[in-house]
Amino acid sequence: CKHVHVWNIHLEEPAYWCLHVIGSNDILIHNISIHGDFDIPNNDGIDIEDSNNTFISHCHIDTGDDAICPKTTNGPLYNLTVANCWIRTKSCGVKLGSASNFDFKRLLFHDIQIVDSHRGLGLQLRDPGNISDVTFSNIWISTRYYYPSWWGRAEPIYVTACPRDSSTHVGSISNVSFLNITANSENGIILSGSGGGFLHNIRFENVQVNLKRWTRDKGGLLDYRPGCQGLVHHQSSGVFMENISELIMLNVSLIWNASRQLFILPLDFTPSTIGTIELTNFESALSAK
Repeated sequence: CKHVHVWNIHLEEPAYWCLHVIGSNDILIHNISIHGDFDIPNNDGIDIEDSNNTFISHCHIDTGDDAICPKTTNGPLYNLTVANCWIRTKSCGVKLGSASNFDFKRLLFHDIQIVDSHRGLGLQLRDPGNISDVTFSNIWISTRYYYPSWWGRAEPIYVTACPRDSSTHVGSISNVSFLNITANSENGIILSGSGGGFLHNIRFENVQVNLKRWTRDKGGLLDYRPGCQGLVHHQSSGVFMENISELIMLNVSLIWNASRQLFILPLDFTPSTIGTIELTNFESALSAK
């Protein structure tokens, strides 16, 4: 389809992906509300698949599964903008992938509020495509734990590139920026490349993550699903990093409140898996409250 305009509609109780755009060009979606059952998997909000030149704004999405989910199954995805949206999900608020056979390029997400979700911003590369030139800016996030059968472990930001299975050659993630982000979260940031899919030029600027436990759901797990290593027991930390060639953090604050669970390390990484880390005005501190 070409030159499609979708606006001013309410979509209720989808059983599967709700608003699904496939193989299309020049799409405008705005003033859409979607309400799905919070306990049903696969009832995504908006899935943009193999489509280019898409603009989404002023949407209210409350679903069990991923809220806004670009995918590249049979073709690339270029020039996507998402702005001024409100999101709640038991999965990921904004997720690229996991279907990632072709490239994602020139994506912009700004002025988005993600509340009470299992994961905030996610890049989930599992296939041969590449993700590049992506910016997230002016975003407020609240993430919490839910039952582990749902993908996500309360990460406000989650960037992973690892093979879907033993036969997959995974692509790379590069030139991704997180600007002016504030998060209240039960877990830290996850940045994980793999031996065949390093993360390149990942930038954080003016980012504050307030770390505090408030649910009784299980923590202490790294979630690599789908594929890869699955769920792995690991201590919680402010930023977990592996297989990154270049990481820049400017004006980044981790504020800790350890009232219910101790977060062990602000930065958790094995030096042999990291290239360059540049920290400027990086802060890790206990909350004064």
